Amino acid sequence: MNLTQLKYFHTICSCRTVSAAAEHLFVSQPSLSNAIKELEREFGVTLFSRHHSGMVLTAEGEAFYKMTKEIIIQIEETEHTMRELGKERKILRLGVPPMIGSLILPYIYNEFLPRHNDIKLDITEGGQHELQSKLSDEVLDMIFIPHNGSLPPDKVSLNIARLEIICCVSKDGFKFNHIPISPKDLENVPLVLFKNSFFQTDEIKKWFNHSGIKPDILLQTEQLSTVQSVISNKVAVGFMFRELVDMREDLICIPITSPLYADISLVWKKGSYLSDSMLAFSQYIKKNNPFNNYIAG
Repeated sequence: MNLTQLKYFHTICSCRTVSAAAEHLFVSQPSLSNAIKELEREFGVTLFSRHHSGMVLTAEGEAFYKMTKEIIIQIEETEHTMRELGKERKILRLGVPPMIGSLILPYIYNEFLPRHNDIKLDITEGGQHELQSKLSDEVLDMIFIPHNGSLPPDKVSLNIARLEIICCVSKDGFKFNHIPISPKDLENVPLVLFKNSFFQTDEIKKWFNHSGIKPDILLQTEQLSTVQSVISNKVAVGFMFRELVDMREDLICIPITSPLYADISLVWKKGSYLSDSMLAFSQYIKKNNPFNNYIAG
């Protein structure tokens, strides 16, 4: 067994077909197939079952995948670290949920990067669960996430803000007889939410569930612009951070019963290699909190 065979095996697991894996790796299909056959001959097992829908792991293949996944992650981390050490321009792989990104990325690009022109940002947008998974797999170096309470012990975190999640409507759209509004007031009102991997969606659904009300979800999306457009055009009601709503003249905040809040933290994996770019970024955010632009005091 060698490193190339391991990489080929894990790429096929990700891509599900030899052709897709070959295209991803820029190698020929026979080279991939031969590498897998050599592994199977060496261990005396069959790693994949070939189906019309693609390559499916056998029980032995599943076991081999689980045992070698950490090896691949460590190799990729080593390769990433050594490539970074060999470059003058350092890369910081940063994960940001869309709502948080819309608040702080302009500040980071306008304030942080001009002072650290040796650092290049590689931004990934996504929900809280997706970003935490990529951080655990060391696909990302650092992430900004919303959360309630303490984070897992394998994470290092720098808390930088506490934001309110507010009901949001078009200025001349949906009307309510009283405020604050409850889940009952929204029982038959169409809602636009982020996808289920997003923190605020979990919180909003819990808010409804505690009242025994089933939310009328019209649309779920990963795009902040889609949420804002649907609300602005009076198609549905949504939920956003108050600071985002205050930035738009066409949207207004509606107070809700049992107000919802999110702690915002910069997070990285405990025990991981802390590169120069990660250290510079965390120190800058600690000293120059971007949310100070929105939060008095």
